[in-house]
Amino acid sequence: MKIQLFRIDDRLIHGQVVLGWANALNSESILLCDDSVYENQWEKELYLSCVPDHLRTQILDVKGTIEFLKDNEDLSKSIILVNGPKVVEILLENGLEIKYINVGGIHFRDGRKSYLPYLYLDEEEVQSFKRCMEKGVVFECLDVPTGNKVNLKNLLT
Repeated sequence: MKIQLFRIDDRLIHGQVVLGWANALNSESILLCDDSVYENQWEKELYLSCVPDHLRTQILDVKGTIEFLKDNEDLSKSIILVNGPKVVEILLENGLEIKYINVGGIHFRDGRKSYLPYLYLDEEEVQSFKRCMEKGVVFECLDVPTGNKVNLKNLLT
């Protein structure tokens, strides 16, 4: 499966994704995968209102995302967004092959340790990332396209 950018960002769709990444990559579509947003019409409309008309945008739950990704091999002009590593684990457990994921931001919350200015993880998230890495996923931390890439594996060892 060819995906332009698979990104973990707990803010999901926001300016950095739309203006920074989608513009820099000349993306054509965004797929937001989040059960909570999918089930909340108000929240769904809010996220959709943040996206310019030229970017096709879908909001699906995890189950719908699995089906969509299995049915679409070429997403070479698409950004896939999830809010954390647990979603990635579920996608992998359901047979999806994802080789590279951009970690764009998991922000401060009580119980999380700082790894980068935009990356805070609790122990459960660290273990989730490590399980994904054991399945061959490479996580590269990069908040904006012009930033410095950091391999997450180096931060967690």
